[in-house]
Amino acid sequence: MRVDLRPLLAGLEVLEGTGPEFEGFLANHGPMACEALVTLGVGDQAPGWAARYRPRLDGAAVPRFRLDPEDYRSALGRMDLLGDWIALLRREVAERPWPTVLTRWWPRLLPGLAAAGMHGVIRTAHAVRALAVAAEPHPLLVDELAQGLAYWAARYQRLPGNPTLTGTVPLPAALTGLPRLKSATPSPGPGITGRLVALDRLTGFAAALDRYRPATPPSLVTDPDVACQATLDELISAAARVLIARPDAPVAFCHAITAPAAIRLVLPHLDSTQRVPSVAAAWQVLGAVVAAFAPSPGDDGLDWHSDRPAPQRGVLLERVQDSGDEHVIKLTEATLREHARTGDDVLLHAATVFADRMATLTDRMT
Repeated sequence: MRVDLRPLLAGLEVLEGTGPEFEGFLANHGPMACEALVTLGVGDQAPGWAARYRPRLDGAAVPRFRLDPEDYRSALGRMDLLGDWIALLRREVAERPWPTVLTRWWPRLLPGLAAAGMHGVIRTAHAVRALAVAAEPHPLLVDELAQGLAYWAARYQRLPGNPTLTGTVPLPAALTGLPRLKSATPSPGPGITGRLVALDRLTGFAAALDRYRPATPPSLVTDPDVACQATLDELISAAARVLIARPDAPVAFCHAITAPAAIRLVLPHLDSTQRVPSVAAAWQVLGAVVAAFAPSPGDDGLDWHSDRPAPQRGVLLERVQDSGDEHVIKLTEATLREHARTGDDVLLHAATVFADRMATLTDRMT
């Protein structure tokens, strides 16, 4: 399916020369939000939205060294080498087709999926989706993939554990059984990233991740791709319920939805050997956000349901346009996409709840 990407390209032109972060640690959502607006069918708003967003952003990082792509490990997680990572990935996409670069770097970066509060993988996924529907690989889209991968590499962050989706308990029990950081536990750094670092000191977290067994385990069926999709359905639905039940960290719980949804966008473009590990990493991220930001296991909302009718797509699109918030744009697009796949109305309720909470946060700041 071809999509008119001209509004996205116009938005990316507005954002040219900006870096992936601003104010020290906040992710630049500009390219991701523009791509989401196009996917939502309101792409005509992307260039104007980008123009309003750009003044918040910092300039692009400057390269200082020439990184060796075969000796990359020592540079992972080196934000001081961001400019050099961007230069390296730009060389990679100049020398190889973009699908080759993606499948070359994805397994290298996957263990550090938590990078920048998962924004490395999310930005990469938005770029992949745009490239996949483009009539030809426009240079701005190819560069956006390079920047997403480079940001992921520079902010590379491992989480404890290495889950394999071969445990013994279903998702609700696995989530409930996660150890939790106490509210008073100090974070070693700012934002989602800083809070996730504290999980390194959380006893039993890695072992608790190993307990999860999907309803359709990828390792035990003849079609692991179908099982991977079904497992993502489980994870994203649970993340939506947690978001609704937990009002105290809406942005963190938003990314517990958008990161697994981003992985789904990329799965068709990966080698078959990378699909199950990618879904396992999605579970690790969901578990990490819950363990870090939900201090008591009794209030995760896994049995949440509503007697109210789910909001209609048109209503959610109005909320997106009224809000203009980058997180509301991205979450609404992800939940509408996931709802189209599963019909799970909790996703649409989660989009509404999240938009309400972000509006409240904005009102408090103004």
